[in-house]
Amino acid sequence: MRCSMANDLIDIKVAAPPKTANAHTWVEMHLPNAKTLGRYCAWGLGRVVFSLGLFSLYGVTSALKLGIVITQATENAIKKLLKVYDALPYAGVPMSQVIEASAAVIEEPLEIITDIIAAIEGKQVMIIGEMGTGKSTLAQYLAYTVGGRVRVYECEGTPTDWQGLEVIGKGENWVAIDRGMAEDLEDLSNQMKIREERGDAALVGTERVIIVEEYPELVSKVGSSGEWLERHARRGRKARRFTVLLSQYDRVAAWGLEGKSDLADAFFRIRLGKKALAHAKSLKNEQLMNWLKQDQSHCLLDDQPLKLPPYREMKAATVRGGSTIVQAYYDNAINPQKRVENDLKPALEGDLGENCSDNDRVLWRVIQRLGGGKSDSAIVTEVLGFTGKRYGEGAALLERLRKQFGG
Repeated sequence: MRCSMANDLIDIKVAAPPKTANAHTWVEMHLPNAKTLGRYCAWGLGRVVFSLGLFSLYGVTSALKLGIVITQATENAIKKLLKVYDALPYAGVPMSQVIEASAAVIEEPLEIITDIIAAIEGKQVMIIGEMGTGKSTLAQYLAYTVGGRVRVYECEGTPTDWQGLEVIGKGENWVAIDRGMAEDLEDLSNQMKIREERGDAALVGTERVIIVEEYPELVSKVGSSGEWLERHARRGRKARRFTVLLSQYDRVAAWGLEGKSDLADAFFRIRLGKKALAHAKSLKNEQLMNWLKQDQSHCLLDDQPLKLPPYREMKAATVRGGSTIVQAYYDNAINPQKRVENDLKPALEGDLGENCSDNDRVLWRVIQRLGGGKSDSAIVTEVLGFTGKRYGEGAALLERLRKQFGG
C-alpha cells in the first residue's frame, strides 16, 4: 500500500489478512521502528514546552492582578491618611473621614420602673401570677399605699387570709359576692353624682380599694361581675374607687374582656414569676428575660420592667395598714345588712352634727379612737393611710374634719 503525505511517500506494510479468519486466527503485528518513535517523542516534547509557556503566562497574569489590588488598596489608604493629615492644622476632622462605621446591634439599658404607685396612676390594676408569687401581698401593699378603706372578694380564703379587712364570699358564697358588687355599683353611682355636683374636692377622704381574688372565676358565677368590671374600669379612678384584680390566668378570654380592647386598656397588668418570663419571651426580648431571672422582685408592668419594693417593706405596710384602717362594712356573708356606722351611731349622736356625711363621721371617730397622743403627720400617715404624694390630701382632710367637728 502506498499513500502521499506532504509530497513524501510513506510505505505502510500491512500483512495481508487470511482469506478465512475466526476468533482464533493469529494476526501478525510489528512494533514501530526507531524513526517513528523518535518523531512521536519530538511531538510530545514540543507539547510540554508549549504547556509550560502557557502556565507561566497564567502565573504572571495572576501575580500582576494581585499586585494591582494591593497597589489600589495602598493608594486608598494613603488618600484617607492624607485627608486626616491635611486637617491636622485645623485641629479636627469629620468622623466619616477617619473611620468607616459598621452597623451593629447595641443593647440599650433597660428603663426600670421603681415607683410603682406613680406608675399605676390613672388606671386600675390586674396582678397576674402563679400561686406563691406574692399576688395578695402586693395587692394589700398597693391598697394601703394608695389609701382608703379596703374590701376584698375572696371565695376560697382561709381564716388567716386578709386579716383585719372586710372579706366577702368565703366558702364560695357567690350570692354574697353578687350582693356586694351590686352595692359597689350603687356606691359608684353616688360618687359620680357627688363629683358632678360638687367637684373632685368633695371626694377627698372617700377613697376605697376593692380587691378581687381570682376574678376570672367570678365571670361565669356572679351575674353582676360584667357590669361591675366595665363601670369600675371606665369610671372607678375618677370616683376614687381603685380596683385590684388577681388571677393565675393571662388570657383575655378568661377575664371576660375578649373583644373589649377599650376595657382592657383601662388596666395595668402586673405580671409576676413565670407569667412575666412567658410574656417577655413573647416579646422576643432576651435582655428583659435575663433581667427577670435575676431577682424575685423583678416583674413586668405591661411590657416594661418593674422592680417591686423589698418583700419586708410590703409586708410591713400590710400589717400596719390592716391595724389602723377601719373598714366600712362587716363580711356580707355573715351580716349582709349590718354596717359599721350603725355600730358607731350611739357614740356619734351626742357630739356630731346631723349635717355631716357618714364618711366624715366614721373618719372622725377613727381619729378620736386611734389618734390620741399622735402628731398630725402620724395621724395622716398611720391612721388615715395617706402616704407619699398623697400626704397633702390627708393633711387637708384632717384640717377639714377638725373644722367640721370642732376638734
